[in-house]
Amino acid sequence: MKKDIEKIFNDDGFRVVVSSPDSASEVDGTQEMNSARKEVPEPGVTQELSQRAKHDVATIVEYLRWHMDQISLKVIGREDVIKQAIFSILTGEHMLLLSRTGMAKSFLAGYIFKIFEGARVFSSQASKDQTPDNYFGPYNIEEFKKGRIHHNIKGSIIEANFVFLDEFFDASDVVLRSLLSVLNERKFINGSEQIDVAVHSAIATANYMRLNEVTEAVLDRFTYKSILPETTNLYNQLRIDHSYAETKGKVHSPEKKIYFDQICYLHDIIRNNNKDVVVKVPDMIYFMKNVVVNRFVSEMRKTDYNYFVSPRKQAKLVDFLRASAILDNRFEVTTHDIGEMYNAICTLNSYISVQTVDKSEVDVFKNTFQNVMVHYDRTGSLEQVEFLLDAGRILQQVRDYPDQKDKILASPNVLEKLWGVFKRIFPGKKKNEEPLTIDSLKNKILSIQPSIEEVRELKDGILRDFRDIH
Repeated sequence: MKKDIEKIFNDDGFRVVVSSPDSASEVDGTQEMNSARKEVPEPGVTQELSQRAKHDVATIVEYLRWHMDQISLKVIGREDVIKQAIFSILTGEHMLLLSRTGMAKSFLAGYIFKIFEGARVFSSQASKDQTPDNYFGPYNIEEFKKGRIHHNIKGSIIEANFVFLDEFFDASDVVLRSLLSVLNERKFINGSEQIDVAVHSAIATANYMRLNEVTEAVLDRFTYKSILPETTNLYNQLRIDHSYAETKGKVHSPEKKIYFDQICYLHDIIRNNNKDVVVKVPDMIYFMKNVVVNRFVSEMRKTDYNYFVSPRKQAKLVDFLRASAILDNRFEVTTHDIGEMYNAICTLNSYISVQTVDKSEVDVFKNTFQNVMVHYDRTGSLEQVEFLLDAGRILQQVRDYPDQKDKILASPNVLEKLWGVFKRIFPGKKKNEEPLTIDSLKNKILSIQPSIEEVRELKDGILRDFRDIH
């Protein structure tokens, strides 16, 4: 008999939270995290109760954290990779695991996918002899006799929610190229045959990496990458022995699972597709995210001239920031989440040579983030950015609603916030009691004297973009 699911959670120190039926459809971030504590049903018991649990972010997050802890007890010493895998699923992106043979890559991927109830999983071990039909299904003979080319997609990658691709780079370039649109656009395109694909996330594993034009394009589709290093720590080796004795190297289903539609619910929030639950991303976060990424790329190019973060990947980092906030039980992104971006921008456990000293990409990112935040704080640039962004937001509102210009400029909340930030930049300035005008606002922008080039670019951009506003 299975244990009661609430008891399992409580035994491990996790609380169980379910929002009330009345508030499930119209709940804001604060209400989500303070929902009433009620018993959560065991999967498969009551569909009505599972629907209520589905709409509670805090409960789903607790489930995820519980599973992360449980997997780390089976897959030893891989906590950072496990967390990265959860981020890939929350954001609906793909993950690549690289290591030598026998490093439990398949074991780890198997445990990740075993978390979820109601998801279709497609698994394939690649080889040079495979054709696209091995992934997309064979041709439909009856349709072929009629002169139409259609695949029999039943049981294929097209119908799968999760995909496991073992020995990924053993696949031919023809197969890898055919996977591009499936992994990125979620579409299978074969001439006139175009089918929407159900793939949510894929995990690929490889013992080596080969680079050419095709594989480089495919690699860019994997937002999350990890190298699994050897385990030399004797205590962890002992734990691996115990884990093997318990599991016999086989993946076992957990005592409780998370419904796949619960993950889809979080995914919609993270992708900003849920109108009722929103994770706020302040403009300051957008700005600092790009500053940190650009500085990190510059640091990486000191040792790898060709290091590159594509604009697509840089834009998708916003999804990671929302996921990081959600996993930390918050509904507003902070600079803490920017500091966690190494999970999405770095290859975990990848090392580079910096002045003859080996440093990981993660170390380079963390140092970059720390240096940026200290520099911006000590030079007062954070306040300058905050003021410039607030001023730009006011100008944008005036542009969008020109007939309400006077009302916008006279808003007490606008004036108080704007003056509060301006006062921190210029402590000796006395408050001007004259009404705020477009000209006086632009003069305040002109009075900002940035000491950092990125802030100067922001200032110049705002003045140039809103030069037509009077």
